[in-house]
Amino acid sequence: MISNLERSRHVRLNRCYSNMNKKYMNIREKKMMDIDPSIFTKDKILKRPGVILHIDGDPEYTKKSREIYKNMGITAYTYNIPESEQYKQIYSLLQKIRPNILILTGHDAFMRRRNDIYNIDNYKNSKYYIQAVLEARKYEHNLDNLVIFAGACQSYYEAIITAGANFASAPKRVLIDMMDPLIVAQTIAYTPVEEFVPLENILSNTREGIDGIGGMQTRGQLHS
Repeated sequence: MISNLERSRHVRLNRCYSNMNKKYMNIREKKMMDIDPSIFTKDKILKRPGVILHIDGDPEYTKKSREIYKNMGITAYTYNIPESEQYKQIYSLLQKIRPNILILTGHDAFMRRRNDIYNIDNYKNSKYYIQAVLEARKYEHNLDNLVIFAGACQSYYEAIITAGANFASAPKRVLIDMMDPLIVAQTIAYTPVEEFVPLENILSNTREGIDGIGGMQTRGQLHS
C-alpha cells in the first residue's frame, strides 16, 4: 500500500514532468512539423536530457533516487557517499562521468539554539556541501556547463550559492522533502539549452516552495 507521503511525492514529480512536457516538448514537436510535417513522428525527435551525477549521504535515499531517475528515463549515476566524504571524491567522479548536472544531497540541520544562521559552525553538514561545490567548480567553472544543486534540510543556502551552486536549500532553513532535489534535477534535465530553467516549475512542485529551494538564472540541459 502506498503511503500518503509517497503518493504526494509522485503527484508532485509527475506534475513537474507534465508541466515541462507541455511547455517545451510540444513546442519542439511543433517546430519539427513546421519544417516538414511529412517526416514528423514523435520518436524521430532526438531528445538528450542532461546526464546527472547524484551523490547522497543516505543509502535509502540513494536507492530511491536511482529508481526514480530510471522511471524518468534520465541517465543518472547515483552514489551513496557520507556528507563528510563527498568533497574528497567529487572531482574524480566528475572526471569519470562528465555529467551536465550535479546533485549533492543527504542530511543537514541548523542548531537553532545557537541562533546565528550566518555561522557555518551552527550547521551539521553545510560545510561539507560547500567544500564539495568548491571542488566541483575546480572541475568546471561555467555555471551553465555544469549545473549544481547542493544541500539538504535547513542547509546554509547563501554560503552554498556563494560557493558556486546554481540551486540550493534552504533559504528559510526549513525541512525539505527528499523528492525536491529530484524535481530540480528533472526540471534542469528537460529544459532546452537555449532556455532558462523555469524556477516557477520547481517552486510550485517542491514541498516548501521558495522557503525550501532557491537558485539563480540558469540554462537547461536538454540537447537536440
